[in-house]
Amino acid sequence: MVKKLGMIVVAFILMQFSINLSVASASVFDNKVSENKTEVSPQVTHIKRTYQSSSTKEVVNMLDINLADTYTKLEIGLPNPMNSLKTTSGLAKEYSTLGHRVVGAVNASYFMGNGVPANLLAHNNEIMNYGILGDGSESPTQNPIAFGISKSGKAIIDYYNADLSFTVNGKEYPIDLINSERTTNKTVLYTPGKKSTGTNQWGIEIVANSATQNTTSLHFGDQFSGVVSKVTGYNTAGDSVIPSDGFVISVQNKELAAEIAASVSAGATVEVGLAIDQKWMDAEYILAAGPLLVKDSKVNISMSTSSEFARTLAPRTAVAIDSTGTKVFLVTVDGRQSGYSNGTSLSDLASYLISQGASAAINLDGGGSTTMVVRNPGGYYPRLVNSPSDGSERRVSAILQVVNTAPQGTLKSMTLGSIPSEVVKGGSINLKVASAYDDQLNPIELNSSQVKWSVEGNIGTINGTTFTATANGQGKIIAQYGSVEVEKSVKVIGVEDKILLDSFDSASKWSSSAAKATASVANSSKSEPYRQGSSSLRLTYDFSTSQTGTKAAYAVAKSPIPMTGRPNHLGVWVYGDGGNHWLRGVIVDGAGSKHTIDFTGQGELNWTGWKYVTAEVPSDISLPIKFERLYIAEPSATHQNKGKVYFDQLQAVYNGNYKEPAYSDVKNNHWAISSIENLNEQELIKGYIDGTFRPTNSITRAEAATIIARALNLKATKTISFEDVRPTNYAAEAISALAEKGIMTGRTAGKFTPDGKLTRAEVATVVKRAYDLKGTTTVSYRDLEPTHWAYGSIQTLVANDLVKGFTDNTFRPDVSISRAEFATFLDRVN
Repeated sequence: MVKKLGMIVVAFILMQFSINLSVASASVFDNKVSENKTEVSPQVTHIKRTYQSSSTKEVVNMLDINLADTYTKLEIGLPNPMNSLKTTSGLAKEYSTLGHRVVGAVNASYFMGNGVPANLLAHNNEIMNYGILGDGSESPTQNPIAFGISKSGKAIIDYYNADLSFTVNGKEYPIDLINSERTTNKTVLYTPGKKSTGTNQWGIEIVANSATQNTTSLHFGDQFSGVVSKVTGYNTAGDSVIPSDGFVISVQNKELAAEIAASVSAGATVEVGLAIDQKWMDAEYILAAGPLLVKDSKVNISMSTSSEFARTLAPRTAVAIDSTGTKVFLVTVDGRQSGYSNGTSLSDLASYLISQGASAAINLDGGGSTTMVVRNPGGYYPRLVNSPSDGSERRVSAILQVVNTAPQGTLKSMTLGSIPSEVVKGGSINLKVASAYDDQLNPIELNSSQVKWSVEGNIGTINGTTFTATANGQGKIIAQYGSVEVEKSVKVIGVEDKILLDSFDSASKWSSSAAKATASVANSSKSEPYRQGSSSLRLTYDFSTSQTGTKAAYAVAKSPIPMTGRPNHLGVWVYGDGGNHWLRGVIVDGAGSKHTIDFTGQGELNWTGWKYVTAEVPSDISLPIKFERLYIAEPSATHQNKGKVYFDQLQAVYNGNYKEPAYSDVKNNHWAISSIENLNEQELIKGYIDGTFRPTNSITRAEAATIIARALNLKATKTISFEDVRPTNYAAEAISALAEKGIMTGRTAGKFTPDGKLTRAEVATVVKRAYDLKGTTTVSYRDLEPTHWAYGSIQTLVANDLVKGFTDNTFRPDVSISRAEFATFLDRVN
């Protein structure tokens, strides 16, 4: 027989349940608002239902199991070692193997603070854990109640009666516990796995050797004996060492201890008997919990229904069976989540289970432990389907798991790898089978090369497992394996070079986030840089926070931007701030996996002004692809500053040979485009903040000075003052550097005339000085006299084939030079 433990057990189990103080009202299980059913294995159905009343909501998950199915089993899953505690999904995954597929599971046993299950667990008569019973009306396990599978293979929920005893000198005494802490008035049987009893002096211990069976593991039905080697005295040291070939019986009750000590001595024989009532004998397993909820199809709760534990609205887990013992229901009710699911009382839960066909039912561990995992048809492992009140799965000591034991069957269904609904003409798709399952809904591994692939609609060709789109139009890609055929509709479209993903004209599509930094996004103002449309996206960052390590600022698309087909690369215009950071992006593939792409290397976002950068799209990721975020990162503490960068014209580029125009107003057929792009790539010219170059505009003397100083990498070592050049002028440093070297001087005494238009004659003079050009010729121009102040410089440039006159045999020395002409001059000399 089983005795009850003290109130400490009650307190611990109530703590595990983490009671919510909401009190149950009228049941809401009559008002169903939604239901979804999925067959996850033959004769196993996952059902998810939502119920709603005016003030309460319940979300129920149920596994409806028919044990009459040949290959369907309901088993216990235990961690190894037993006190290690693991999540329900973790245990289910460990137990899932070929021929033993776990298709669903719930948490089961209550457990103690040391991780050991609180109550009886037995498997094929082996006593895995004898456990305890609670004490008092608040304890859910105050009565010996269990769920199990009987020796006939039928599910059973009922009381059990375990009879553990020892006999010495012809007198029988009860055993209360096995390998548990010895508490007040308890008698405990200790076996070798425990090493020592861990007891205090307030009791006696019978140490027995030479047991007639191996006592490392114990079973219901065992009858064995041992020879007493020692009996410790009351009020003497406890914590006896347990013999490897024997056992120890530890008695705390003072009167009983005195009686035994007076009658038992070394050399006596002590016999042990471990029995359980017949309906549980030879059961496949026994899992004790509580309280009982339903018996004989009626509400029958084996604890006070007015107790806080019973009446509280809380997350619950239960197992129920029908009258035949072949139908089993594993049930979870989520709770403590206002607006989602409130939880239920035991009385309402019992009534609900009866409405589902329960003849008997028992409550399992609930509260934060309430968990159900279920696999999808063809899935390898179960996944979480309920919403634990802790926000994530709690580790538990045991699970009840539904297992499909069928050998691999014939193919029933297959799912193709991601195939986009639209493919760019000339693009290709790697064809594969993402998943497949047999007639038992168990997964099958299919080699994609063994599948027969075909195309309908004359939209493309298939070579092996690669589809190539060759013609615009609508069609299908078809996969066939045996008698199973799956198809996917595909539209092939033509794309010239690129598709704009976002103009960044609206910052409302974007949000910001940061890692160890602060960040914000907004549209540029009218005075800030933008290249096209009406605005750009400004990302403001601050990496100067006190935290250490890599810092990042993100511009995140609120809805990831879908792309057509598979681009060759992505491009974006970036107005840099010279911060020497790392520009990266994140794309999401068709399987939901994220991939980081690089627009620059680390430290290479090092320019100021506009620059077009690209990032390759991996060729092996599944379609469709979406763009998720742009971000700048900074691992180096020396560069963790604050600043702003601007983004414009994010685009997907499909032609690998496509070249983005450096400036929006310089077309590909412009006569000076080659020179302008060469100087742009060398970062000698940068254009304006709106992305234009303005090639026909006259170039100013300040602009020319800046470009030449940049080309020659000249720095001023002293300040050359011109009364019309303020120190704050953007070109002041360059003007000083060129004046210092005698390359470019003022137009009049003390004045540089920075905004003056540079003439063709001035260009000739400046270029000759800057590059120390030699040589001369005597080419005659009708508007250029030998007495002209720049005659020698012009003849030197002509001799070096850097400049020519016009078709009317003029040179026009005093005409201002355009920005495009200046770029051509500088490109030739460089």
